[in-house]
Amino acid sequence: MTAQLLAFEAAKASLNGDRTSNQDRCLCLHNADTVLLALADGLGGHPRGDVAAQLLVDVCETVFRHSSKPLFDPEHFMLHCIGRAHESILRFGKRQTPPIAPRTTAVLAIVQYGTAHWSHVGDSRLYLIRDGAILTQTTDHAMVRLVRHRADEALRPRASLTRCLGGSIKPPTTTCGSPTVLQPGDILLLCSDGLWGQVSKQTMIQAFGDDSTALATSLDELLSQAASAPNSDNVTAAALRWRAPSITPADQAALIEPRTDPRLEEAIDHLQNMLQDSDQPKQ
Repeated sequence: MTAQLLAFEAAKASLNGDRTSNQDRCLCLHNADTVLLALADGLGGHPRGDVAAQLLVDVCETVFRHSSKPLFDPEHFMLHCIGRAHESILRFGKRQTPPIAPRTTAVLAIVQYGTAHWSHVGDSRLYLIRDGAILTQTTDHAMVRLVRHRADEALRPRASLTRCLGGSIKPPTTTCGSPTVLQPGDILLLCSDGLWGQVSKQTMIQAFGDDSTALATSLDELLSQAASAPNSDNVTAAALRWRAPSITPADQAALIEPRTDPRLEEAIDHLQNMLQDSDQPKQ
């Protein structure tokens, strides 16, 4: 699926890899002011990871469609989506007989006013690619330990997630990135570990090196490469290429500076008027 506006180009794709089913889900929505990208990787070691991942993208879509755009507070929007999705996953699990505990990762990105905001839980990642290099990437919520499956086998690293949606009553602690003003040619890539675990960072960078190639085409080729590896996992990604012209440093600062909530301003004005009225001498 691909969507294109004057300011950006976006695409998403998902492949089964060597798995019989796909527990990854992704989402790309936009209106004239705001873009939402979301991705979830259902945990295969727990029942119905596919449902957990689907609930995350369903909640994101529902909240996005019912929110005024541009979003007043993108970070709050993402935290709200993750919290609601976590609650939905818990409710679904409790309704099953016997109860189960579905789990999923989550990574979300919002772009508006030329600024990217993102948050994540687990080991699904966001990469920001600029000028042929990775400018920044999320840090996995995972702990790596050495394990062996057989006595005669060498120790091999294995990562265990330390955070996810579902599983525990308390919502996961979500990591939010610093708002970043995008430059022309910047690539935002959200992906499951089925992609970043199979291809190198340089391969990712090179996949999006040609601006004349449609983003959807580049993404499909990158995912096909990862899915063709032996014993590959589900491979899923959502990407955005920013095309709007550069802005001045002063404008950049203004875009990142928090705006005043108009509802708060209205409440303050109302309170001040009440105080002024109370100070007036009674006739």
